[in-house]
Amino acid sequence: MYLRFFAIPACDPLAAEAELNHLLAASRVLAVERHFVANGEASFWAVCVRIAGGPGPLPEALKAEQGSARRVDYREVLSEADFAVFARLRELRKSIAEAEGVPQYAVFTNEHLASMVRGKVKTVEALARIDGVGPGRVDRYAARFLALLQQALAPG
Repeated sequence: MYLRFFAIPACDPLAAEAELNHLLAASRVLAVERHFVANGEASFWAVCVRIAGGPGPLPEALKAEQGSARRVDYREVLSEADFAVFARLRELRKSIAEAEGVPQYAVFTNEHLASMVRGKVKTVEALARIDGVGPGRVDRYAARFLALLQQALAPG
């Protein structure tokens, strides 16, 4: 595991923000911690990113979300019922990402969400078996996503 630290100025965040976003898009992110340091014009976001160790290739799911030519239309690959659950998972991911001030893919990628639906994931163990879902994501997000999945996938 590696740690990367960023100080992102509140008044002029573009350069540091771009560097952070590049790291998030190209890494297996385990956790992101952020704190706002209020200091008038010198205020900044202090960000610590935990990433999985080892170089390794970028997961296909992240490549697709970075804008490569191969984008997946999940309406076409999931059944109507599965896509409805997928859409609810995306809404949850969006609210968490906004609350934490991180990109949505730092919570889970679309492929992670689709894998949860396809695999009918209902346990922490099943969630942890999804490629690219490490202990950091499981620790931070499992309870909320599993609660939604268990409710959505319950026999009706």
